[in-house]
Amino acid sequence: MTPPALGRRDRRSRALGAVVLAFAVAGARLAFAADVAALREEGAAHYQARRYFQAIEVFEQALTRAGAEEADAVRHDLARALAGLGMEYLHESESKLAEATFRRALEQTDDWFANFGLGYLYFLRRADGDALTFLLESLRARGDYAPTHKLIALLTYRKGETNRALERLEEAARLDPKDGESRVLVERWTTELAVLGGFASARTEHFELRVDPRLPPALRARLEQELEAAYHRIGSALGSWPERPTPVVAFSPGRFRQATGSDHWVGGLYDGQLKLPVDEDVLDDPERLDELVRVVRHEFAHVVVRGLAPECPAWFHEGLAQYLEGRGARDAIYRRLASGADERVPLRRMPAQLADLDDVELTRWIYLQSLGFVEFLAERYKPFRLRLFLAALTEERSASRAFERTYGASIEDLEKRWWEAIDAVGREAGGDR
Repeated sequence: MTPPALGRRDRRSRALGAVVLAFAVAGARLAFAADVAALREEGAAHYQARRYFQAIEVFEQALTRAGAEEADAVRHDLARALAGLGMEYLHESESKLAEATFRRALEQTDDWFANFGLGYLYFLRRADGDALTFLLESLRARGDYAPTHKLIALLTYRKGETNRALERLEEAARLDPKDGESRVLVERWTTELAVLGGFASARTEHFELRVDPRLPPALRARLEQELEAAYHRIGSALGSWPERPTPVVAFSPGRFRQATGSDHWVGGLYDGQLKLPVDEDVLDDPERLDELVRVVRHEFAHVVVRGLAPECPAWFHEGLAQYLEGRGARDAIYRRLASGADERVPLRRMPAQLADLDDVELTRWIYLQSLGFVEFLAERYKPFRLRLFLAALTEERSASRAFERTYGASIEDLEKRWWEAIDAVGREAGGDR
């Protein structure tokens, strides 16, 4: 049936209705646009204050109200807030959550900071190929971000390509003149290239060794012997042995400080290469020789732990390395900890990178706490659980869940029991006096 034709009055009413509707829609759009702008401003304030959960919630709300023109900008905001949260998870040794959060960010948009976060995560996991992929992707979008250049330099240094690594690191230092670490590493790697030129190379069954020509042949032979002994001792304790030969550089003490820039109290380090200061006459002093043996064990423990659980928290890493080297008696450690009750640092607040600390006394205290806690876990729950913890950490990608899975208690509960044990030893020592 053909509909009846509209009369003039009906046509006027229809036209007026369309105009009113158009104004209403336009008004609604303006109101939503104002709403979105206000929400973005609110989310940005949360982001700047590092309240990432609140920022994410507000940006998600803005996204539901945004029109096509605004949606891309809001997705960018949301991705950046998610990347910020991912980095926070990463610093708290919650790498599984960190990875999921970075990937959520990339679902919104190809955010350069989320790509950097994944690159950093894989760098820590020592998955160098994946790390480089994400870092280069980040660099394509943001070529002036110094930390990306620095991480690529460190990846290159791990491969033994010091010259190329140095070029990349110099770019990082140029982009961020305030980054003291990059400047120090540039000086260190430049010096290292000059120093290592005259070092002799040797190969044992499990190590690639470069030796300062100042060290006598008898000392080189003893060092090779102790490295192989550490390989079997630490490997047996943790149930893991590196598949590739470990690079080792033995310096005379002066050259060690010159090449590494380390403080006088540093007995060795591992930065992809195991580096040791060795006195020329150490074989003549049993105490110093014992100390060298402990340093070899300690630094090789870092090699094995990084292979097993590259995301192991730095403080636990150091505590475990000291424990495996055979650092000292449990009661003596506990008495020292009991005497410094005012200096205690909660494990949750331990620095992510102990190398960043510039307070020597604080550094020594944190090392002592770390050793004391690992001693407690080994004594109370048996040493074999230390390797189970590392395995759980690799699977869970979360230090909190790894502690609960291995020891049946949260890290806070374990810490409380540990301090109670320390205080008991302190009371006994006080009673003896």
